[in-house]
Amino acid sequence: MQVAYRMAADRPARVAAIDLTVTVPAALPAHRRPALCAVIEHCTVHNSLADPPSVRIDLTA
Repeated sequence: MQVAYRMAADRPARVAAIDLTVTVPAALPAHRRPALCAVIEHCTVHNSLADPPSVRIDLTA
């Protein structure tokens, strides 16, 4: 697997794009690739990035 990212050019500082390349076994039949892609696109991390969670920050002493 290879992952690359691109930072946003404007502010606030953030990741603007993430590119993920998954290397599949050569023996994986071509007709199974769409199903594998669907599984990857519906994983928890992908879902969290596509629809970001709310973020709450508390400071305590």
